[in-house]
Amino acid sequence: MKNESRLPRAGSLLVAALGVGALADGLLYGQEIGLGTTLFLFLLPVALWVLLRHNGIRTAWQSLGPLLAVFAFFAVMLTLRASEFVTGLNLLACVFLLALLARFAVPGQLAELRLGELLGAPFVLLGASLKRGAPAVSEVLMALKSTEKRQSIGPLFRGVLLSVPVLLVLVPLLASADAVFSRYVTELGKLFLPERWQEQALRLGLVLLTSWLVAGGLALALTAQRVLVAEKAPEELPLGFVEAMTVLSSVATVFGIFLWIQLAYLFGGATRVLTVPSLTYADYARRGFAELVTVAALTLALILSLKATTKRTGKQPTHFAALSSLIVAETLVLLLSAWRRMATYEAAYGATQTRLHVDVFIVWLGLTLLWLVVTLWSRPWSSRFAIGGLACALGFAASLNILNPDALVAHQNIQRWEKTGKLDSRTLYYLSDDARSEITALIKRLPAGEQRQYLEERLERGSSKPKTWQSWHAAAHWK
Repeated sequence: MKNESRLPRAGSLLVAALGVGALADGLLYGQEIGLGTTLFLFLLPVALWVLLRHNGIRTAWQSLGPLLAVFAFFAVMLTLRASEFVTGLNLLACVFLLALLARFAVPGQLAELRLGELLGAPFVLLGASLKRGAPAVSEVLMALKSTEKRQSIGPLFRGVLLSVPVLLVLVPLLASADAVFSRYVTELGKLFLPERWQEQALRLGLVLLTSWLVAGGLALALTAQRVLVAEKAPEELPLGFVEAMTVLSSVATVFGIFLWIQLAYLFGGATRVLTVPSLTYADYARRGFAELVTVAALTLALILSLKATTKRTGKQPTHFAALSSLIVAETLVLLLSAWRRMATYEAAYGATQTRLHVDVFIVWLGLTLLWLVVTLWSRPWSSRFAIGGLACALGFAASLNILNPDALVAHQNIQRWEKTGKLDSRTLYYLSDDARSEITALIKRLPAGEQRQYLEERLERGSSKPKTWQSWHAAAHWK
């Protein structure tokens, strides 16, 4: 989408961007991810809403409402979940959703989102944030050069200059009259000390960079227009039906042979491990697990590529959908095998964050494949794979937030310790504060010794971090 229309009220846009930039300094500079990050992210749609109202631009709530709700969920989770992996997913989700908010807040059309638009949304937002702020700055500067503007700004500038000597007399008097006010004045004065100039330069740079990026992103959102999506005629597509069916048939045949030969191995589980010489649980889970999941992801990409590039007329779409559905069914069996392999490994060695992440990923990858089948057979939804794929990707991230992986891993390892007496204290040590309450309860039950001391050091490490209200995080206060 490309739109070079004139920005409505560029001055208000820059004021909003500078305000967000200044708040970024107070909420983000020198802070850890926590309450300040969540509040800053909330500021961005608020600034957009204010500008839309100020410029009299109507929003497409059928697109904006769902995006705002999901965005708010992930922004809040940045203050609730401490796991590094989950936090990274939450930040990534917020970036994608901000890009979609900028694209669909005014024109709508979220249901018509295409896969290319989805994958390119963050890059479009970044490009616009770097480029679209320049016209707003230029427009404001041109306005300031006009005689009328100079006449209105001149008195204000002279008033500021006259205020300086007055304040230089009044502020010291007020500071001497009140100790609290004096402390604030002293702290303000320290900002101008030479030894803090480097820090102030960094903070000013953060404000200006954030303001520029926000101005560009807001400009993109305010000027977004509806995009007419033209479906290509079958004769315009580059790949013939026979070629595509040959590719799909070969894949389906290879999958079928693999499943037939490997059926006992794929679902043998613990029994298979015990009956095969020199085969360990680790070998069983690791050999082929990554390959099976990769094959499933590549199969999804293959069918989508062929669907977008293959000529299909008459009954050919039905034949294409049938063969693609067969491959998806075979792929789901491979995913089930990957699930069983991981379950076997967890039963032997206990749960870890990575193993739990993979389990949830397999579930949502399977749901994505099923959604692909729906779009293959349903003509009204044939072009809506992207919106379902986005829902599955966000569902994966949301599921991890709801499950609270670190707490769940700690709980499962404690249950395994209760049954077998084996405790994976190393895994527990490196869990985030999301597992603090489980580890605290476990320490009270452990006898005095090396493992208990090891885990007590973990709790002390988490509680010793200096915190400001901007870095406040709920996970650090779980009891």
